[in-house]
Amino acid sequence: MQLKTINNFFLARNEKDFLKISKSEFDQVNCFCDDVFFAIEMMKKYALQGTLILPSRFALDKQKFEKFKHSGFKFSVFVDLLDDDDILNRVSLLKLPTTTLLYENLTRTGQISQKFGGKMPAQALEDLGFLDHECQIVGGMYADKDDLQILGEHNAEITICPRAFAEKGATFVNLKLLARYPVKLSLGTYDFPEIDLERELEFLRLTSCALFEDPYAVTIKELKKLTQGEKI
Repeated sequence: MQLKTINNFFLARNEKDFLKISKSEFDQVNCFCDDVFFAIEMMKKYALQGTLILPSRFALDKQKFEKFKHSGFKFSVFVDLLDDDDILNRVSLLKLPTTTLLYENLTRTGQISQKFGGKMPAQALEDLGFLDHECQIVGGMYADKDDLQILGEHNAEITICPRAFAEKGATFVNLKLLARYPVKLSLGTYDFPEIDLERELEFLRLTSCALFEDPYAVTIKELKKLTQGEKI
């Protein structure tokens, strides 16, 4: 089972990052870069195929967005639920695929819930209409059963970045909980300096075994299946 087919997510800030991604030889890459036109240049230079994740304000700029669409790249719009309501509502009206950072730490998860009057973050996404279209959620460690039920009903995707969020003090990923719901799973590095999904998988395996106090709780083969859209 080849690693290059794993669903993924990367942040790229400079040419060095795009070069590292290209050396990983993935069939498709999901990549966020603040400078969209630089990202297009790099994707073409290194013959990368996949989805560019656009800043919300870029997508709302009609002139820039129209110019981008001529590039031919697939895209998703990054939304931050803590952003201004005006921005969120305007992006929602575009009815486009979205990507959001969610459930990556308890503080931010609580802030989002408070902003929306105590609603679960998944409920806020649903109310804004973002779950009516393809939606990728980067994080997911602190999603509870009710959130996952809503996300699963909309076939949303959760991208887990084990080493990056562990370094920030987040809890381990509860794979058994995620696997109970029809959410799609993908694997990423977020802003971790090293792009190596083999090590992400091994870290995820070790932390999962530690979480369940079972050295055989999950295997690398099972993890690859999960991040290729299969169930285990």
